[in-house]
Amino acid sequence: MISAEQMNTYYREGYAILEDVIPSEQLAQVQQSYEETIEAALRLGLAKRDGGTGFLQGHRFQNPHHPALAQRALMEALSAPTIMEFAHQIFADDIVLHGIAAFAMNRAFDYQGRWHRDSYEAWGKDSPAEKRVRLMDKMPATQILLALEDDECFWFVPRSHNRANSAEEEARFVEQRTGSEELFTGAVQLQLRAGSAVPFDARGIHRGLKFPGEVRRSLFIVYGTGEEVRHSPISDWAREPDYAQEQYLGALPEAFRRAAERTIELLKGD
Repeated sequence: MISAEQMNTYYREGYAILEDVIPSEQLAQVQQSYEETIEAALRLGLAKRDGGTGFLQGHRFQNPHHPALAQRALMEALSAPTIMEFAHQIFADDIVLHGIAAFAMNRAFDYQGRWHRDSYEAWGKDSPAEKRVRLMDKMPATQILLALEDDECFWFVPRSHNRANSAEEEARFVEQRTGSEELFTGAVQLQLRAGSAVPFDARGIHRGLKFPGEVRRSLFIVYGTGEEVRHSPISDWAREPDYAQEQYLGALPEAFRRAAERTIELLKGD
């Protein structure tokens, strides 16, 4: 059950940690389904294969819920009861699937992501679209990091999600001093146990950082309101006819199906 303290932490700090959203007895099955999803995405050309390593080119691909990829165990994890309860606390019954990014990094991969706000990445810093959401008290979407292996890669600047940059932060972004060697004031490194999740307000300043030697398997799923999905840069999947097929939708877990169907209906004809 989601506590008032967890919700207060999310709204105040910009993130909250949800332990063990995937029960320990189900984790191995979810991990296996994710590995099979990655291999299917590579085989079908839905993710790019690196010619040197034979694995993912880069570290990610979009839409692991594609009809040719979707595995029930993974879809159940992405719509686990704790995750959906958290989304319900924010959006009530107006829960819509915006999109999903799948991350997979093997031991040799060196990932040194830059500090960023997703609103900058989506719409461009200081653009009208970015300014629309910059100072919203409560963003009508939440991004959820679901860790399938122990994960210490995610860094976040608490309380940076619903305010303008400090003078120091603004200078870093303007001067592009946001590389992995930089450390933003107040940033914290989150340590997640496999099967746990972190809902976070992606307007907040954050980064990913993984050095060689560790394996990373994680997914980033975005739920939000029906109105906000019209502004989402990651919801184009819902306009593809394959996602509207009843055979596909009927095989999805109920909570995930409801969220996906609402997206498809809302964006139909847009």
